[in-house]
Amino acid sequence: VLAFASSIYIVLDYEGLSRRLGAPFGRDVFFGILLLALLLEAARRVVGPALPLISICFLLYALFGSHMPDFLAFKGVSLYRLVGQITMSTEGVYGIPLDVSANVVFLFVLFGAMLERAGAGSYFIRLALSLVGRFRGGPAKAAVLASGLTGMVSASSIANVVTTGTFTIPLMKKVGYPSTKAAAVEVAASIDGQLMPPVMGAAAFIIAEYVNVPYIEVVKAALIPAVVSYIALFYITHVEACKLGLSGISPEEAPRFLDVVPQGLQYLIAIGVLVVEIIYFRHSPQMAVFRAIVTLFLIL
Repeated sequence: VLAFASSIYIVLDYEGLSRRLGAPFGRDVFFGILLLALLLEAARRVVGPALPLISICFLLYALFGSHMPDFLAFKGVSLYRLVGQITMSTEGVYGIPLDVSANVVFLFVLFGAMLERAGAGSYFIRLALSLVGRFRGGPAKAAVLASGLTGMVSASSIANVVTTGTFTIPLMKKVGYPSTKAAAVEVAASIDGQLMPPVMGAAAFIIAEYVNVPYIEVVKAALIPAVVSYIALFYITHVEACKLGLSGISPEEAPRFLDVVPQGLQYLIAIGVLVVEIIYFRHSPQMAVFRAIVTLFLIL
């Protein structure tokens, strides 16, 4: 309730806030402090204490800069000015990162979640196993390939591990990979999924907004590093498999590629719509992913 109240305040009194920008009064500061306190607590619950503590140190430095040693000292700012800048302007809480998260990132997360709920994750795993499962250290190579395919649409390393890791890690252990190496392969491949176009982590959209370039330019810049990173992971898994003397999964266990491909054409069509919208038609990321979501909805 307090979080809702501190957030809705700017909606209910936006005209007054726009007139008082730079000169807030007591009520503005009260709701601003409430918003900051709840935001720091929310960050602590989600990512742990490190980020809130660092933020608090900088807030205290802004307030008490005039009392710092000479090499750190500056004239400092008042509580009213600090809270007004952080909670009433577009240079604080309600800045570009939040705008991008609400208007762009959410849609891509929704698209990835729809694909996952529809079964795209298991499809990508079967597709990867049908391609590389029978080679030396096949499950590890399948984990790399499946994480790359899943990362194209999920853009979340955590979701990637949960989606592909629950299947590939036991397979890697089954053919002889130690538990730690099986987990390491999956984590490394899943983290690289955030670099894999067309959908990347939230930072990619923030970069496009800050630098004021089309999203397609960020995609083109990320493509080669993403592909190279996966080629390197393939090589590493092959070297590890050779060192451990491992083989792949048996032909009986490996699905046939021609049998697997038709089972997930609906996912490939939706991803294809997203790619064509961004690269060929040069539509905004929001429009591209919205049309991909509609396409996936209609297909399913």
